[in-house]
Amino acid sequence: MRIIALIGFILLANTLAFSQPIPEEEMILFKKQRYGGLNLNTNGFGITGTLAKYDGAYKLWLLNADILFIKHEKETKTWNPVNDPNARPYFYGKQNNFYNIRTSLGRKIVLTEKLRRSGVQVAYNWQAGTSLGFTKPVYLEIIYLGDANTQPYLEVEKFDPDIHYIDNIYGRAHGLRGFDELKFHPGAHFKFAFSFEYSNERERLKGIETGVSLDAYAKDIPIMATYTQDSKNPRNHQFFFSLYLNFFFGTKYDQK
Repeated sequence: MRIIALIGFILLANTLAFSQPIPEEEMILFKKQRYGGLNLNTNGFGITGTLAKYDGAYKLWLLNADILFIKHEKETKTWNPVNDPNARPYFYGKQNNFYNIRTSLGRKIVLTEKLRRSGVQVAYNWQAGTSLGFTKPVYLEIIYLGDANTQPYLEVEKFDPDIHYIDNIYGRAHGLRGFDELKFHPGAHFKFAFSFEYSNERERLKGIETGVSLDAYAKDIPIMATYTQDSKNPRNHQFFFSLYLNFFFGTKYDQK
């Protein structure tokens, strides 16, 4: 968060020190915005997109969608112990990949308008809506040694914590395996953020958004496996709190 605050301070300082006022004839008003970009957060990453409609000079209604890949804090990348270059790395103990599709409505309030060509518009926003999570089973390539008459071979199997171990896992199977076994996990979310928009073009949007989000589901999401003989299993979660940073770009349109 210190880095994010520093970025915001630099942008504001640049506005005050170096930017030039925009001539009145170039200050065109628009009714709508559309923008999207990359989402980086403390639980993973994804993409985001927003449609915005002005409700007065300094307020907007927001319609937002996010597609996110959610990681578990105990995930550790592991390689085959024989260091075979053909073996894909995997996350030992991970039972499911977890994805989240958010849709939300919200409000954006402009705090400081961009009155200079190279200025920065500062705003805050809140959003709330649905979180449609879904899990996809993890498939691995498992080593079987065979017998005296057969060579070792590989089988693709769904990860089972009670029979698959580091010494018999060759690597991760193809990523498309398991999409026919999706399980859905409905939930809800809330976000609050500050945004800094600094495009030099009057019809373009470019900037960063930094904030916090909370996703809540009806029950724990089974990302990590539970071992029947281990009392120190990693804990799965029902609530996902994260800090996030969006890098966005887009356009303003529909002139007044």
